[in-house]
Amino acid sequence: MKTFRPIKLTNTTTGKKELFEPRTPGKVGFYSCGPTVYNFIHIGNLRGGLVADMVFKYFKRVGYDVNFVRNYTDVDDKIINRGKEEKIPAEEVAKKYTLEVEKDFAVAGMEEPTHKTTVTTHIPDIITLIQKIIANGQGYVVDGEVFFSIEKFPTYGKLSRKPIEDLIAGIRVEVRDKKKSPLDFSLWKPAKEGEPFWESPWGKGRPGWHIECSAMASRWLGDQIDLHHGGEDLIFPHHENEIAQSEAASKKAPFVKYWLHHAFLTVSKEKMSKSIGNVFLAREFLTKYGGEIARYILLGVHYRSIIDFDEGTIDQALTSLHRIYEAKAKARELAAKKAAVPDLRAESAWGSFVADAEQIKTKIDDHYANDFNTPGVLGELFSLIREFNKTLATPLAESTPSAVLGAQALLQVMEQDVGGVLGVGRADPKKMLGDIATLRSEGKDTSGRPSAEEIESLIQARLEARKAKNFAESDRIRDELLAKGVAIKDGPKGTTWEYK
Repeated sequence: MKTFRPIKLTNTTTGKKELFEPRTPGKVGFYSCGPTVYNFIHIGNLRGGLVADMVFKYFKRVGYDVNFVRNYTDVDDKIINRGKEEKIPAEEVAKKYTLEVEKDFAVAGMEEPTHKTTVTTHIPDIITLIQKIIANGQGYVVDGEVFFSIEKFPTYGKLSRKPIEDLIAGIRVEVRDKKKSPLDFSLWKPAKEGEPFWESPWGKGRPGWHIECSAMASRWLGDQIDLHHGGEDLIFPHHENEIAQSEAASKKAPFVKYWLHHAFLTVSKEKMSKSIGNVFLAREFLTKYGGEIARYILLGVHYRSIIDFDEGTIDQALTSLHRIYEAKAKARELAAKKAAVPDLRAESAWGSFVADAEQIKTKIDDHYANDFNTPGVLGELFSLIREFNKTLATPLAESTPSAVLGAQALLQVMEQDVGGVLGVGRADPKKMLGDIATLRSEGKDTSGRPSAEEIESLIQARLEARKAKNFAESDRIRDELLAKGVAIKDGPKGTTWEYK
């Protein structure tokens, strides 16, 4: 039997870090709550998608057979209201924005899950699940609406770790409410005029919000699953209700062995809110900055820590990515060289570097296995880059045969150990360095400085001078650019530049 390395996860149910032990050795059943498709997703939704993608990639990387389900809520009050605003059927709204979400997820570099599910394709599963809940005495029908009875589920509140009395105290009781208890929630809603509906044993209607995930998770992963992920705002009531529904229907507990929840995203210390106008759409961010920068920002902070966007967040990310891709450009250049000047000092330096790279690979995997400590992963990468630059300073380091091994070691850590899970460090260095230079120049006072077109023209003239071995002219152009506030850097794929 294959042995898997120990992995620890912070389980929301206990609030503690626990050793991951799947129900079936070697297999992971993983469910992640996807977006409600009534609009373009915001940057917080993108964080959720990327966290799930990271978890999926890591478990596959260490050898698990992962069955990963991500859902789309494609029938909901918000979708219906959007349809009325756009004067199109609700189902067209859902299809339209599901496609837009898929585009954003693709640009962000996310892998396809094992199954992408929607509520409307699982109506029979939902109805069957509700029938089981009623048959087991934990659901009741009032005027064609089906409710879940909380008082018949004594362990309610175990995920949020709050007693039922405290939860009831926080619920606003509606006038003439049909529910027996304020915490009871709808499993099936009666149809309203002009809204989508399906036939059911209780009349025409549609599912309540919470029942959908219980039905889709059990349909594809079984009555009990290993891992369930979502934003911390879903802990109560959505995930609390999922547990109640699923365990009431199957009479098996726990429904989920490990719950993972990622933290909020704030803007200048304030939670994103449409009411104060600080919501960043993922599409706007990805269009301007691209998937690489989004992944660095949204995965570079631990998934359980709040990410705060302020003026320095993107600048810090650009600086860090510049360091990564500068090193990658140099490593590619060395890896392509035909070394011809052996030197014992340089050979020894590269030998030490390759040994360090092997140790750092182990440390990176330890960080992943320690509740997905992504800041630790990136810290190890930057440590290796520092050692790489230090080794390059050794006399004849760029010419000795072992330079190729050192460059390959750095590229492997960058592209496989870090990039294979976080999706950072896998892009073409010339393009990334150019993109970073352009983004850094935006918003800066560039008066008196040459335009991008003028800079590229001067760089081309400098290249032609170098080809003609006119190094004096080449140096003059470089100095001219520097005097005008433009720094250039030669790399294996060409010359990059940035405003200083």
